Amino acid sequence: MDDDRTYELQMAQNPIRARMCGFGEKDRRPMDPPPIVKLIVRNQDGTLADVSQMDVNFYMVVADIYSTDQTTPCTLVTNPAVAPQALSMPGMPMGESAMSVLSLASSNPMASRNLTGSTVSSGNLLFNLENELGVYFVFQDISVRSEGVFTLKFSFTLPPTPDGPPSSVMATVFSESFTIYSAKRFPESTALSKCFAKQGIKIPIRKEPRASRARRLVEQTGGATSIAPSSSTMGHAGDQGFSDSEDEDDDGQA
Repeated sequence: MDDDRTYELQMAQNPIRARMCGFGEKDRRPMDPPPIVKLIVRNQDGTLADVSQMDVNFYMVVADIYSTDQTTPCTLVTNPAVAPQALSMPGMPMGESAMSVLSLASSNPMASRNLTGSTVSSGNLLFNLENELGVYFVFQDISVRSEGVFTLKFSFTLPPTPDGPPSSVMATVFSESFTIYSAKRFPESTALSKCFAKQGIKIPIRKEPRASRARRLVEQTGGATSIAPSSSTMGHAGDQGFSDSEDEDDDGQA
């Protein structure tokens, strides 16, 4: 490990929204688009290091959830269904949330982690949309239990060496604010998500909803076309849409 290198994290893709998952796991929805963090590595003289020669599989980035001002951890959440006297959090953007966000210091035994799923990501050497090779950390399977507006803090650590000190945080970055709310349908996945999915990263790819495609077709034809899909067309193998009751997710594989 080269101790003379310096490290910097950049947000390659910020999450925008997601459906809150509550305390169940069966209906858990990942953030859309998935957060993607890029690692910038520089040599001692300030030049960019050749990442193609690095073993980045042991590099790790950890995600934590924070308030939008990036000062307060929103790590734990309680369910008022089992804790009627749960404390409310002043200033929450969505005050009618069914849950109350607590800080990590809370000792409430009924609290659960607000950020759930795969909150740790290992490094991947991937080509971006400009065909440039870089070190990326993809968080395609993280969800939030409570409703509100948050930001994510990402922390990069190097693996410890046998004779060296324990691993320490080498770089951090905050995402832009995103909204968690109850919603069944989300916009189509981003171009960068699709690009990485084609390279083998398992990212749920959301395609354009059938209703949106129908409206677009009507607009293109000046309203002369009647969209009334039958049961046979709804189940056609070539249909890329989904019904309102279904998830609009693909498996993310090319």
